Parts: sequence; C-alpha cells; structure tokens
Amino acid sequence: MKQIIYIVIILFFIACENSSNSYKPKSSGNIHTISVVIDDNLWKGSIGNQIRNLFSSEFEGLPQQEPMFSLIHIPTKVFADFAREGRNIIQVSKSNIDTAFITKNKYAAPQIVLSVKGKSSKKIIEQLNSISTKAKTVFINNEIREKQKRIKKSVLKTDEFKAIGVGLTLPSAYKLFKKDEQNKLWFQRETKKGSVNILVYNMPLSSGKTGLERIIKIRDSIGKEFVPGRNEGSYIVTEKAYRPFYKKTKIKNNDAYETKGTWEVVNDYMAGPFLNYYIEDAKNNRALVIEGFVFSPSDRKREYMVEIAAIIKSLVIL
Repeated sequence: MKQIIYIVIILFFIACENSSNSYKPKSSGNIHTISVVIDDNLWKGSIGNQIRNLFSSEFEGLPQQEPMFSLIHIPTKVFADFAREGRNIIQVSKSNIDTAFITKNKYAAPQIVLSVKGKSSKKIIEQLNSISTKAKTVFINNEIREKQKRIKKSVLKTDEFKAIGVGLTLPSAYKLFKKDEQNKLWFQRETKKGSVNILVYNMPLSSGKTGLERIIKIRDSIGKEFVPGRNEGSYIVTEKAYRPFYKKTKIKNNDAYETKGTWEVVNDYMAGPFLNYYIEDAKNNRALVIEGFVFSPSDRKREYMVEIAAIIKSLVIL
C-alpha cells in the first residue's frame, strides 16, 4: 500500500512540473527587440548607458547605422501581465549579490531572460560586461528561430534546390528570378522600395586557404557573370570603400565562412548590404555558396538581413 502511495505522489509532482511548463503564455514582440526591466533612475544613469552601448550598438554590415537591438524600457514597478510576455528581456536590479545569468521561458515561451544583479552600479556594469557577448548570441539565435517560425507559416514551394542538392526554406513571397545552366539560382522578393535577394550556387572545393580576399574574388566574379545592374555593362561587386566583416563559423556541422558588408554596382548608382556564407561541403567535395543581398534605398534594412540569415540557416544538405 505504501508503494502505491509513493508512486501516486511521484506522479503528482511530475504532472505539476509538466503543467507549469505547459501553461506558459506565448511570447510576443517585434523582431530584434529587447524589453529592459529596470528602475527609472538606473536606466537614466551609467547602467542604462552601458546597456545601450552593449545591446543597441551598430548592426554590422549595413550602409546606414541601425541598432543591433531595439530597446524598450519598462520600469520595474509596471513589469506585470502582458509586459512579461516579451520574447527577449533584460532584468536589472540592485541586490546584495553580484550575479548575471540567462533563463529560458521564465514568464512565457519561447523567451530569453537575462538577469543582472549587483551591490552597486559599478558591480552591475561589471556583470553586464562579463555576460554581454554570450547574451547577444543567445538573443540573436532566439530571433533567428522566431523568424524561421514565421517564415514556415507560408513557405515557397519549389523543386529548384534539389538540382544542387540542398534544401532552403523561403517565404512564399520569393520567386525564381534567374537560373543558368550551372544551376546558379537567384530568388527575389519585392519590397515597397526595392527587393530582397537570395543567391545559391556551388563550385569545386579548393585545397587552398579560404580567406576574405578569396571570398571577395569569388562573389565579384559571380556578380559580373550572373548579377547584372540596370545599365548595360553594369554588375554587382563588393564595395571597395569598406572592408567587410569576416569570420569562420559552422553551418550544419560544416566549416563555413561568414562575410557581411556592402555591395555596389559598376557603372550604376546602386548599393546595399549583403550576407554571404561560403560552406565547405567536404562530403560532396564542393563549396556551397549562399548569399543574400538587399536593395531598398532610404529604407531600414536590419529586418531584411535577419530574414536572410534565417533563410540561410534553414539549410539542409541533401
């Protein structure tokens, strides 16, 4: 009889734990937006300045300055109900301990909450500095997943990617704009002021070093061959006035190189941001290149670039 009682008690606690996780409200918020929960006096002082310096710094690779994240200040005293449902939250407060940690799905789901506490303003800033790099990565990945989830509500149906042995998830607003005999693909969706574009192609895997100069040389040659401008003899190239951001990374467990910066057009007045991934697909003995670029004059471009990153990171190598 005692064993039965113990089993019932265990099952009760398991059910309660599952219930507490299941009934979290759905999170909400605009893409790349963070709610900052902090008292007014702290927000207006050195702590608020450092939060803005760390999380509202410049989004890399754009022709005009835009913040990495849009920050919404919520005073601690009004942080309740719907305010708790933000997808990304930073909570800052003075405390008798100095700590900083990240929690998932604290008030809603999916949700990332960065909690920072300290005995003084100086200690809080130290905690912010120590965790900011990790926190930004977690927030960015959270936004990529959110954008991918939104894209999946209306997906482009196409078999074009099968010819080069990949799968990509694009919004249904994209259309095949151009294709050549080597199965280079150019998909495009129109915006109010221009377009968002995705290029996909592959090439032999080189045994040489893959550096920034080589990436630029490849994309400029493809631009000349495959991405013409509006005027005769014009074509897209990497803008020479600004050195692109470049780093080694991983895509689906493959070595990859991320390059982002701005492009321009030879013999025309066009420009905009691009994001390029050169992926070493050793299994298939090839390099796979996926690039997105935006042409949208006088328009904010951060969310377009988040969309491009979400598309690229949906990659499946067949």
